[in-house]
Amino acid sequence: MTDPASQPFPVKGEVAVFHGKLYRTRPAVGLWPYVELRPEPGRPAPSDLAPREAADGSVGYPVPPERLEAWYAVTWTFRWHDEPFECTAATPTTLSGNYLGSDEHFAKEHLRRRDIHYRGVFPRDEVTDLAEHREDLLQPLHALVRRLAEADHFRPKAYAVHHGRTYPAAAEADASGLIALTTGDDRPEDLVADPRDPSGERFLATPEQLDAWYRTHWTFRSEGEPFDVLGTVDGRLKGVYTGGSWGFANSWQLTPEKGPDGVPRFTVKVDLDGVTDLEQHRTDLLANQ
Repeated sequence: MTDPASQPFPVKGEVAVFHGKLYRTRPAVGLWPYVELRPEPGRPAPSDLAPREAADGSVGYPVPPERLEAWYAVTWTFRWHDEPFECTAATPTTLSGNYLGSDEHFAKEHLRRRDIHYRGVFPRDEVTDLAEHREDLLQPLHALVRRLAEADHFRPKAYAVHHGRTYPAAAEADASGLIALTTGDDRPEDLVADPRDPSGERFLATPEQLDAWYRTHWTFRSEGEPFDVLGTVDGRLKGVYTGGSWGFANSWQLTPEKGPDGVPRFTVKVDLDGVTDLEQHRTDLLANQ
């Protein structure tokens, strides 16, 4: 049987497989959805990856999730006197663990309390049912990346329809009243190339030349309160609070920051599965021209 003491990792944590080798992992801050590999001391660094130093001086190796063979969270459990424990440390002769049961009398008689847990250290020959548990993290990450991409990362966007074709567009007309469309390889003959765009992929249209011009944005609720989506950060929705409760903003520790117009606002970052009423809205921009 595999034993936690024989593993080069903590008995609880996240592990990835890269080129057939196991590595401890941590989030690659600022590089989501990358995963950062952390070789154990004395083990070679992963090949084909560039190192990156963290603020605390430790070194990790960011890797995109599609290059990983596996990524999972590991925990170990066991029983002592037929009561369940989660393993917190392992040596060749003992196992330490947090009590998972509900027998208060047993816990007070045999274990020590630390914070909210009852804990103990037990001889190996008294432990039974030692088992490793793995929670797959890779497939949920792939699924989340796909969900974000399907909605264009939920950022506010503007589009224009010209001769039945839809193009990304500026959300405001320029000083001359013209609207910039990013057409890619298309070269609409009745539109003027934008002289400010060196790529040659942007053209200018008057409102009269467009079939439609509109803005899309998303809204959601968190803890029952309303937010406008600003985009995604590290796989989480970032939203600006549109409610009027100072008590909510304070008690839920929303982040104060200034918007592009310099006006103070409160923002939050929420896991995609932790929001409700996620909804896309469409605003007609031609109606105001």
